[in-house]
Amino acid sequence: MAPRLPDRHPSLYLLTDHLDAALAMGEDLLTEKVALADPTQQITTPRIARLNRELADFIAAVHALELAMTARLLQARKRAEELKTREPRLRPLISLFVAGTGALAAAAAELGDTRSREFETGDTQTSFLRSRGLLARDVAGLERLTQLAVSEDYLVAGRVRLGTLLDLTATFLDTLDLLYDLYADAEADEGVTPPPMQTPPPSESGRLG
Repeated sequence: MAPRLPDRHPSLYLLTDHLDAALAMGEDLLTEKVALADPTQQITTPRIARLNRELADFIAAVHALELAMTARLLQARKRAEELKTREPRLRPLISLFVAGTGALAAAAAELGDTRSREFETGDTQTSFLRSRGLLARDVAGLERLTQLAVSEDYLVAGRVRLGTLLDLTATFLDTLDLLYDLYADAEADEGVTPPPMQTPPPSESGRLG
């Protein structure tokens, strides 16, 4: 039987919140895509400007989601470590999660190193696209492509497959819910319905004599 609310460590809820947010951001990443120049259409200066703007917006959106997801996963690592001694049955899963996100921690630690460009990739669009697997390293450029889209093969911080992180996060969440029934209280609150309204009896003055 799952422990009741007072027995649950606060870190458990913080961990769940970070995992939920990271999973949602990863799913949002999978919806990101941008259309590129169609070689069959006439290329004009306004069209090139619009396509360049849309590509820049796509990269900015993807980059922002990636950074936010990474921050959430790193916070989840910290909360998971806090639970290791208190929740022995979670230790194998926590060890798996920490190992699976270790590359992200290493990439974040290098953010202050000017020699490392795991997140900024030299401030160039092409470098970013190549490092994330959106553009193959043996492809000269975007000329032959009609679309860029984030898939599960996207490399978060240039290190870890997005699909792998999503599977790891979802498995962790499912296991926590199975062991602690985390959403039982919320579901119970949603299932409460107010009692039916009682119709007041008619007043004496309204009765037939």
